[in-house]
Amino acid sequence: MSRIVLICLILSTIIAHANDSLYPIDDEKFLSADSVISDNSTVSEIKQSKNIYKARLRVLNNNTPMDLGYNDKVHPFIDSYLGKNKGLISRMKGLSLYYFPLFEQQLDKYDLPLEFKYLAIIESALNPKARSQSGASGLWQFMYLTGKEYGLDVTSYVDERQDPLMATQAACEYFVKLYNTFGDWNLVLAAYNGGPGYIQRKINSVGSSNFWELHPHLRRETRNYIPSFIAVNYAMNYANEHGIAIEKSKINFRKTDTITLKKQVELKVLIELLCVNSETINYLNPSYKKGVFPKGAILVFPSNNVYDFKLNESANYTFIDAVDKKEILINEERVIYRVHQGDYLGRIAKEHNVHVFEIKEWNNLKSSNIDVGDKLVIYVKKNQNKIKLKNEYIVQKGDTLWGIAQKNNGISVWKIKSLNNLESDNLKPGTKILLPTT
Repeated sequence: MSRIVLICLILSTIIAHANDSLYPIDDEKFLSADSVISDNSTVSEIKQSKNIYKARLRVLNNNTPMDLGYNDKVHPFIDSYLGKNKGLISRMKGLSLYYFPLFEQQLDKYDLPLEFKYLAIIESALNPKARSQSGASGLWQFMYLTGKEYGLDVTSYVDERQDPLMATQAACEYFVKLYNTFGDWNLVLAAYNGGPGYIQRKINSVGSSNFWELHPHLRRETRNYIPSFIAVNYAMNYANEHGIAIEKSKINFRKTDTITLKKQVELKVLIELLCVNSETINYLNPSYKKGVFPKGAILVFPSNNVYDFKLNESANYTFIDAVDKKEILINEERVIYRVHQGDYLGRIAKEHNVHVFEIKEWNNLKSSNIDVGDKLVIYVKKNQNKIKLKNEYIVQKGDTLWGIAQKNNGISVWKIKSLNNLESDNLKPGTKILLPTT
């Protein structure tokens, strides 16, 4: 009988619980009881870790109105964050130095538990530009309509859901509203993930407002949300005790100043002009979208870089104009493409990962009509695709680049030329060339 009880206990501690990268476990896969029972050291380790997790979570739980208590549903999440996903915790420890003070200030202002700061790790991995497949955006992953409801505006250039301060204030207002509705912090978390209407329907159908009683009746993502939240609290507080080091962030600044742009500028140009990495620029100016900063934008940068920019302002805008005119290339290369039989602008654009209107603009084309033999100037991003090599191909009599490309799943003629450093389309029989697969 005791063996059966032990098997049940071990199974309950290792069942998986999640379906995306921030939920570390798959509840479809778990170890067999026999494999665990046969290894006495594994049984001992599980018991030991259970006792450690329980004791440490008790300390955290005693210092918050939120539910951070240990149970068997939480255990596998902690194991994962301390194991295969410890790299995430290492990065979050580094980024938390920048974001948590802001979160704590706003949470305190709204009289909310400070532990809510860890929710942003689950939602976005502390990436203000994070965007889900469903369209949720920012540190707190607001959907468009919910963001609008809480005053977060979205335009073609600016997404206020990506602004850490504005989005955190909106999240706090939403937490307060959810607590006024449910009066339970676990249900607030569940409703933040699954929606208040969904949680209320489950409460009505199950006949309980206790999250752990609702747990088996919830869809997997919402079911796993609270265990994951508790596990992140544990991992972030006890990372050092488990040997997880802080990964230093690339964000680097002390004092800041502002620049008001006189022209529209791309992110890559600002990186070049200011000698500031993209991580720092995006951290200081997160609400701007698509790596484009419009004319009149007021941007924040490290103060010494702002000083240098203003000192050389005239030369800097000359540089910006030169980049716009393609007189200076940043992370691009100029390619001359010869039009082959069957080519059309849409196909050529797709092969080079550019737009049709760009090809027309670069070549002063007034229409989309092109003729075989025409030469087109195309600006392609450097290293936009890693080219994998296929077997060598020996050129046969009568072969053309176009024909070889068509015989190999329509691969790009340009890629063949680029890979083999061919300046013309002429091929000599017997020559060995390499063919890309992508």
